[in-house]
Amino acid sequence: MSSTWSHKRKVELGRSRYPSRLKWLSALMMVPVVLTSQVPWWASVLLLAALPLLLRGWSPPQPRRLELRDGVLTVIGRRVQVLDKPGRVLRLGPWLAIQTPKGWLHVFEDQAPRQELQPFYQWFWANRKSN
Repeated sequence: MSSTWSHKRKVELGRSRYPSRLKWLSALMMVPVVLTSQVPWWASVLLLAALPLLLRGWSPPQPRRLELRDGVLTVIGRRVQVLDKPGRVLRLGPWLAIQTPKGWLHVFEDQAPRQELQPFYQWFWANRKSN
């Protein structure tokens, strides 16, 4: 039986409900922008009609698995990345954004139980860059 402070932690991340909410929130935020822009009315209608099609396949990049072993974080998603120190990390409510050398990754709290994500949050906090 491993302790909660084991040197090896692994968590499989599931699908989150937040990316679809972000997608539709961004679409709603674009409606007043398009309506108040100084383009012809037909162009506004065309842009508003195309908006759902443009956002259909969009989703923020998310990892599928996180592994923490001996102070090194391995992030497995579209690419495998090994981080000994995190870049910038933003945590706001249920959302965690991690800057990696290959771009930003997003982890949402509903992708795994909080007790499984807690060691990773602690790793980010302990290894953060101070200014």
